[in-house]
Amino acid sequence: MTTPFSTATAIERLAGGESLSADESRLAVGSILDGQTSEAATAAFLTALRVKGETGDELFGAVSAIRERMITFDSGRSGCLDTCGTGGDGARTVNISTGAAVVVAACGVPVVKHGNRGASSKSGSSDVLSALGVSIDAAPDVLRVGLEELGIAFLFAPRFHPGMRTVAAVRGQLPFRTIFNLVGPLCNPASPCFQLVGVPSEPHALRMADALSKTSSIRRAAVARGSDGLDEVTLDGTTDVLLIEGGRTTRLTWTPDDFGLPVTSAEALRVDGPAQSAEMLRRTFAGEDGPTRRYILANAAAAIWTVDQTPLAQAVERAAEALESGRAATLLERWGRLTSGDR
Repeated sequence: MTTPFSTATAIERLAGGESLSADESRLAVGSILDGQTSEAATAAFLTALRVKGETGDELFGAVSAIRERMITFDSGRSGCLDTCGTGGDGARTVNISTGAAVVVAACGVPVVKHGNRGASSKSGSSDVLSALGVSIDAAPDVLRVGLEELGIAFLFAPRFHPGMRTVAAVRGQLPFRTIFNLVGPLCNPASPCFQLVGVPSEPHALRMADALSKTSSIRRAAVARGSDGLDEVTLDGTTDVLLIEGGRTTRLTWTPDDFGLPVTSAEALRVDGPAQSAEMLRRTFAGEDGPTRRYILANAAAAIWTVDQTPLAQAVERAAEALESGRAATLLERWGRLTSGDR
């Protein structure tokens, strides 16, 4: 008689340096999410997994367990994009991917952005959107109206992943990032077919690409990391890209010249919190030039490229026109009014 796979078995194997299969990881994480594992055992599991180093199969298994329990969101739109990244680069920059998402939507590409409050940064996507006047916990019918009328919606993770509450206390007590910090880009309740995912390191990129290549809803995804350690497309060096399409992964390298943008340090993008980040985004949408604008253009262009393969320099021109025409600023203002019920 076969003994059922348990979290205790998983901990013992992980502590011995063994890796779990995707299904074993799914079972162990599922037990945690269902409240069947004690906090002590949950902490031991997450610690052992972190010390050993998570594999692509273990990440995919964890994602499968979370997706089995999430509240799905029918966007009503095809060809949607997400720009959710893992965070964790420690750069504490302005919310580049959030600003880029607004610009991309203003270019006519539907965006269903999945996000949460800042876990490893001073300003997560939901934090800065709140500071910009967008209600992060809008009802699903309002989200669908936003997608239909504006081409953008924000899916606040706690609303769609109630099972994650069972691990919140343990995660808060551990002094390091866990596998749950990696799953956000892979657990969008709308299952968008296009994704641009920013990651801080090569191991993160490889795990993310492996999991995305096994995700049936993905038509095309790009995992990007800056050579300067930025978990975004960088303009201060090269950007290493893993392109996932048709279950295959291809390596690419981008330079600032590919975007037609000047070399620009990310140092000027540092913020103290969501209020400062929101102010920098507002100024950019109002027409201010500078590092924030350039980084938003580069990352918006990368997102557009991911969807329709528009050459990067041409995609930058599309994004710049969305800013210069005022469409991005108008979209952000309308989005705030819609989600707050003040239409």
